[in-house]
Amino acid sequence: MKYYRPMLKRLLGDILTDLGPLEGDYRAANLKSDIRQGILYMLVASLGILTLFSTGSLPLHIPFIRWAFAAPLGYTIVTALFAALLYHAAKVRTYDRLMTAWLLFTLLFRIIPNPDLITSSPAAALLDILLLFVVYLASPLSLRTTIAMAVGFSISTLYVTHYIQTAADLQTLIVQIFAHITTHLLGWLAHLQLQTYRRKSFQAFRDEKDAKEMVAYLANIDPLTRSLTRRQFLNIAESEFRRFQRYQRPLSIMILDADYFKAINEMHGHHAGDLVLRSLSLTALEQKRAQDTFGRLGSEEFGLLMPETSLDQARVVAERIRLVWEASPVKLDGELIRSTISIGLAQAESTDRSLEDLLRRADQMLYKAKTNGRNRVES
Repeated sequence: MKYYRPMLKRLLGDILTDLGPLEGDYRAANLKSDIRQGILYMLVASLGILTLFSTGSLPLHIPFIRWAFAAPLGYTIVTALFAALLYHAAKVRTYDRLMTAWLLFTLLFRIIPNPDLITSSPAAALLDILLLFVVYLASPLSLRTTIAMAVGFSISTLYVTHYIQTAADLQTLIVQIFAHITTHLLGWLAHLQLQTYRRKSFQAFRDEKDAKEMVAYLANIDPLTRSLTRRQFLNIAESEFRRFQRYQRPLSIMILDADYFKAINEMHGHHAGDLVLRSLSLTALEQKRAQDTFGRLGSEEFGLLMPETSLDQARVVAERIRLVWEASPVKLDGELIRSTISIGLAQAESTDRSLEDLLRRADQMLYKAKTNGRNRVES
């Protein structure tokens, strides 16, 4: 027995355990598909019951026959109402409640004793098998609860058919019990396979989506400094500039450059230069505001886009970054490498025709900061 337990555990693992935090996303993503399948199951059950109660050879003008037709017709009307409500369901919880209520209504309709309407004919036995499959395939409840519902339905229908509506026929009863047990096993396996396939498909879809998002993210991130690439930064800046032109909201941009960076490379090596750039980028990312966008524009040059920000407000951010970086030497092999930055600031103006006009003024301010002694902010 111990050899079969791992195999059984693997077999049940996919269906008896949910997707964890992804379970809600899985249910929401499959809601429309579940609704279509639920309506299909309602249609199949209604056709089965209408076929079972078909007595077209009897004269319809007899009042009793008209009354007899009220039961299947009433079931069909109620099922149609459930289907209409299900079609407009927008939440998973609503779907679960409607499907559970309809399944209970269907099972009760079948097992309530009524010798005038429900017989122990082969068609009735076939309908029971059909409804068992519908329970396993359509139930939104847990597998354990679904099995309990299906087993309860089997016991009830067998009892009603053989001990209330007709005289007990042991041989027929044994055959139908065997048919029900077989149907439970097949229904359980169908439920298992369906749910396992759907969950694996959803998991594969999410994994592929996450992988694509990661590739897109890495394509937009500079691997050395962990800031945005020049291309992605300029794309965002272009969008913000168009928003500025449309709404005339404040927009400022900062260009910062590491002072004497070539000297750092010559004195300490390119590894030290890379370490300085990475530390500078992390410092700027820590000091910027949540709404700002930071990216690498060139070798040792970075840009900070500041929407909804005036020039005075941008200068406060720039000075904070400059002072924090000046007080944050980089440690390499026990040696402290000190560095400063020069910053140029510019604010978008109504006369600007393109983003290039704004960038040009910020670059001019950066050049001014360099020529005026470095380690300063110019705007």
